[in-house]
Amino acid sequence: MNHFAGMKARIFQGSPSGKRKTPEIPGGRDPKEAVLEAVLFLADEPVPAKKIASVCGFATAAETRKVLRGLQKKYIQEQSAFRAEEVAGGIQLFSAPELHPWIARVHARPLEVEMSSAMKETLSVVAYRQPITRADIEKIRGVNTSDVLRGLLEKNLIRICGRENSLGRPVLYGTTRKFLHFYGLKTLRELPRYEELSKAASREMSETFPENEQN
Repeated sequence: MNHFAGMKARIFQGSPSGKRKTPEIPGGRDPKEAVLEAVLFLADEPVPAKKIASVCGFATAAETRKVLRGLQKKYIQEQSAFRAEEVAGGIQLFSAPELHPWIARVHARPLEVEMSSAMKETLSVVAYRQPITRADIEKIRGVNTSDVLRGLLEKNLIRICGRENSLGRPVLYGTTRKFLHFYGLKTLRELPRYEELSKAASREMSETFPENEQN
């Protein structure tokens, strides 16, 4: 186990000696914000606020979110390269969106590279229409989706979330927590609305074919 892996294990297992005292941090950083930042830095996935409260010695999950808001404000004030956000039922540290083009040059997400256009289209249908059967997905897309659905299940982006009360009781598909995590969503309510997508598509079309605006 390397140094960081060992540190991560000790942090997330907690201390056997009881309540931990928040350390003093030199340089003007609020001690609680510094502890939260350190825990998020070592986390590979979103950490629930309640778990962070237990690890960091905060009173409640509400205090975790209060400390988070202070850290978020400081990142903006300092024009930091980092952002801390609530996604997929937890809190995670991210790089600032404006830095993504540079980060993508050295750290492309394998899942994104392996996602075909058919997978993205099917995933969008499931996300917006869930819970939904395979037959209904195929009505919308107009093609067989068996292999695509199997691939999305293997990637853990969708799941079987029940059965429809109709002839044959077909399975219903829905998105997973990993889907929220991958797309940086706190809940499904943060999915772009149809009106937003329509406006974005119109802007893209006008930028791609500006001559159409003149006709």
